[in-house]
Amino acid sequence: MQPAKAIRVARLCCLLATGLALAGCSGAAEYEAEARRKVIETQNVTPHNYKADIVAFMRIYLNNPENIRGAAVSEPRRLTIEGTERYAGCLRYDAKNSAGRYVGLRDHLAIFVSGKFDRLIELGRPGADTQASERLRPLREYCATATYQSFPELEQLRR
Repeated sequence: MQPAKAIRVARLCCLLATGLALAGCSGAAEYEAEARRKVIETQNVTPHNYKADIVAFMRIYLNNPENIRGAAVSEPRRLTIEGTERYAGCLRYDAKNSAGRYVGLRDHLAIFVSGKFDRLIELGRPGADTQASERLRPLREYCATATYQSFPELEQLRR
């Protein structure tokens, strides 16, 4: 075979091999994305004991878990949070700060994974979104329209 023709054949083989490798990578990426979606979907289990989970967390989370007032919670529903669908419920309460003074009602979003409490996102005062980041705005709007129910279990919390 002539040297120029051999170089062209070698280049063609390299291009073909690169194309096949890239095609394999895109298939792997699609497979990984589908696997990740399936894992997230299996974790989206309705939280049945959400109030007890929240109370247990708040006992540790709050500096002074006593004398909470105005406690209310919404039933967890599916919500897309930063591109991932999770069960989430809104929580609203007024607690004392470290100086022993009430700070006013604050909204929070309780997120659940596999039917259990996972984390709490502080959203701030209801209706005061002037300082809210754009990232939190949809969550604040979700909690602003949530149907709250009284949460006496949180108000009765003791150390």
